[in-house]
Amino acid sequence: MNLVQEYLELANEIVLFNEYGNKKAIKEYNLKVTRMYKIATEIESDHQTLKNDFCKLLSCENPSIRLWVAHHVLEVLNCDKSYRKAALQVIRYAARTDKTANGFGEKMWLKDWYKSHPKDRWI
Repeated sequence: MNLVQEYLELANEIVLFNEYGNKKAIKEYNLKVTRMYKIATEIESDHQTLKNDFCKLLSCENPSIRLWVAHHVLEVLNCDKSYRKAALQVIRYAARTDKTANGFGEKMWLKDWYKSHPKDRWI
């Protein structure tokens, strides 16, 4: 299994998580999230050939997985403008349409992102 496949498997597991009262399950969830971040970091530093495959996950059927990928594309990977734009579109859509606390969190994330990346507001 390559790193992109491992990332996708982990993402599929964490988007189904709902055991918020189970400390052991929460710890496992956090370990999976940490591993996803490390995978993105490994792709950027050691496996550039996997970057396009990773970025293709921005088109994944599951919107929650697309959101995780979008954040990792922007926060970890050094990608071309087309992938950055696609990642921002995923996050903007979640901020605009998700009426839960998660959507509010995406709005706050975008606000902070634009402060440090003002040119991204226009792509």
